[in-house]
Amino acid sequence: MNLHSAPQDLPEGRRGRPGRPLGPITEGTGPAHRAWLEPLRDAIHGRGVTLDELQTRTGRDKGHISELLRAVGRYPRWVFVRTVLLALGRPRLPYDSMRLSWVIAAQDLGKRTSWIKDCLHEGGARHRTANASAPLDFRAFQQMHRPHYTRYASAFLRRDGLVEKAVDDVFTLLLMLWHDALASENPERFAWPMLRRTVLERAPKENGRPSLVEAAFDTVALDFAPDPVGQVEESMALFRAVGGLPPVQRDVIVLLHLCGLEEARAADELGVSPASVRSTARHATRNLRAALYPDTTTEEEVSGDLDD
Repeated sequence: MNLHSAPQDLPEGRRGRPGRPLGPITEGTGPAHRAWLEPLRDAIHGRGVTLDELQTRTGRDKGHISELLRAVGRYPRWVFVRTVLLALGRPRLPYDSMRLSWVIAAQDLGKRTSWIKDCLHEGGARHRTANASAPLDFRAFQQMHRPHYTRYASAFLRRDGLVEKAVDDVFTLLLMLWHDALASENPERFAWPMLRRTVLERAPKENGRPSLVEAAFDTVALDFAPDPVGQVEESMALFRAVGGLPPVQRDVIVLLHLCGLEEARAADELGVSPASVRSTARHATRNLRAALYPDTTTEEEVSGDLDD
């Protein structure tokens, strides 16, 4: 799509000078990024605004605006996108939806939760801490889920400071997006991927997979094992296999067996039905057997995605 000025929106003396057309979106730009970029480009085109006018209205360099609108270079900070969006006046773009799409694309590109949270704060999102100033329904959500979020984070991060910071970042970002969470089908299901992503981006890795090996040294079985060294080796093999499970299966195993949650409680945390948790746990157990005892199992690995 080329971006140029619509004559009817320009002063008399400027008509007939559409300006340099904007090039296409860079090849390879992902669908999540396009989800907010294409509507923004369409709105600019529909209002007949030139790059020169955007430069004047935003105070931003025209070349940088062009790069933003073609997805060239680094993923833009929200304050830049917001500045261009607001420069259009009333472009009939839902602000909250654009912001959420920007967040989803940032996550898709591997941006850390702390970076996203800071960008939203910089871009004018309310940066209240998750305390008494937050809405009552948010505070209730936090009170209900924070203990289990902390236990989940502890399974991977193992250090209190890292665990607390990760969980704090999750709830701060969630508070900024609380309207979107309430508008979603299920706030728990909306929030859980934020927790997983935030924890795993900080967790130690082993062969590119999240490492749970340290958890092997905390298992209750070690207290009663006649051969503690052998038990440690067995536990380490098991937890390596858990780290290699598909994300949802791994979450279920961690919640049930490392955090000690009942199926119903794990289902509440994930925002799914208990039946889905049971089904996913069965698939995960089957895959663990296949990984640990490849010569004795005949079961095929199953993806076992949670499906309410």
